[in-house]
Amino acid sequence: MSRFPNGRPLDEFDRIHRLLQKKRLDVPLLAQLCVVKMNSNCLVSVDRWYGWRGFVAMLGSIGVAFGVGGILMLAWILVVGELPNENGLWEAVFISMGMSAALAAASAWVACKEMFRWTHYPIVLDRKHRLVHVFRLDGSVLTAPWDKIFFTLGRGRGAFGWLNWDIRGLILEDDGVTVKETFAFCIVTSRIENAHSHWEFLRRYMEEGPQAVLAAVLFCMPVDGRRESFAFCKERIFANDAQSPAFMYLLMAPFNYVHAALRWAVMRTSTIPAFPPEIEAALQPEPGDRFVRDASMNPEDLR
Repeated sequence: MSRFPNGRPLDEFDRIHRLLQKKRLDVPLLAQLCVVKMNSNCLVSVDRWYGWRGFVAMLGSIGVAFGVGGILMLAWILVVGELPNENGLWEAVFISMGMSAALAAASAWVACKEMFRWTHYPIVLDRKHRLVHVFRLDGSVLTAPWDKIFFTLGRGRGAFGWLNWDIRGLILEDDGVTVKETFAFCIVTSRIENAHSHWEFLRRYMEEGPQAVLAAVLFCMPVDGRRESFAFCKERIFANDAQSPAFMYLLMAPFNYVHAALRWAVMRTSTIPAFPPEIEAALQPEPGDRFVRDASMNPEDLR
């Protein structure tokens, strides 16, 4: 819903939390279910919004349901209930119906921030050419040299006022100070340690190769050239609460099923992203590459 702040100078926070491409961190690796596919040439990752895809559409759909439901209820009172046209009752009903219609329209606009867009916004670590390719929200592609990107931690305000850590890539102007464009990797976490672990996963792939991160890749997201199945939508949403206490997991279950249904709707209505042919060609593995990983490694129902 909001945009990253661009057209600004680097601040003290950016510099304090800078992540250096050549500096190895002694932390466990965390893939964070980001990998779409991987080989010796490239690693394709999902985006910052992927894990919670469907949440905004769900909120919008709730608003649409309330708006449409309000209109139908008022129409029922007016027509079937034979509400008398006295003391301004009809005027009050029509004004309320207009307000309900406005709520439904605004909520539909919110839902369309996710629906009828793209199934995901992939980020490619092109190790062979030491480039990063980012699929933007408008469908265009940003390409930047890995070594020239200013990587840093960022903070975003999450639900209920929680502050979340993420990993951002800042594209700087020629002056080396002004932020021209910002993108963010997959992880959004309340713990800075997790953000460092995910950065180290990405950094080691680029600097040390796929063999350095292979053990951390347990599943691949089945969105390469296709849409998620409902079974995977459900699995991915419930994975967000995998570390929660049992009572919280059970409490969130009904909410998560609704979230999964809206995630599936988002996937059904959205376009599958595709990079230009020259980038797609660079993503292909070499014959006999033993580090190829994709969704075929997942359990059969989650491929």
